[in-house]
Amino acid sequence: MQRNTKFSYWRCPKDHGKFIGFFDFLKEKNFVRQLSPKEIQELRKNIQTVNCSNCGGPIDLATASACTHCGSPISILDMKQPQQMLAQLQQAAAPKPPNPALPLELERAKREAEGWFGPHESDPDWLSDASSGSLIQAGLNTVARWLKNSGF
Repeated sequence: MQRNTKFSYWRCPKDHGKFIGFFDFLKEKNFVRQLSPKEIQELRKNIQTVNCSNCGGPIDLATASACTHCGSPISILDMKQPQQMLAQLQQAAAPKPPNPALPLELERAKREAEGWFGPHESDPDWLSDASSGSLIQAGLNTVARWLKNSGF
């Protein structure tokens, strides 16, 4: 269900994917939508019967607002929806000015992260150990120095 519009998928039992019928695809993308009660009243003034968009059965608008065969509500193809969607996409793609407070927010985030992990003090011996030998040996030397300085 999406945007108060019901549609259904059929899933492959072997998980190869999903199948959706064309009409359900149009409902999912909101190209086909249900009529509001006000729109149904307006339609009743001009038209007596319409065909169900799901099963094709006739719907007598004087007595029903849904298909008596399959139960689908009356729905229409909304021709304004593609233009609305295009306008939304164009608005989302429009370049936005950068936030003037961005440098301050980045500095605040950096200080917050440094606060979580503590001050970073580099070990001068680490660089010489790492450049002269293997990284494993440099790591073991650093652990040994840490244990020695901790009093172990």
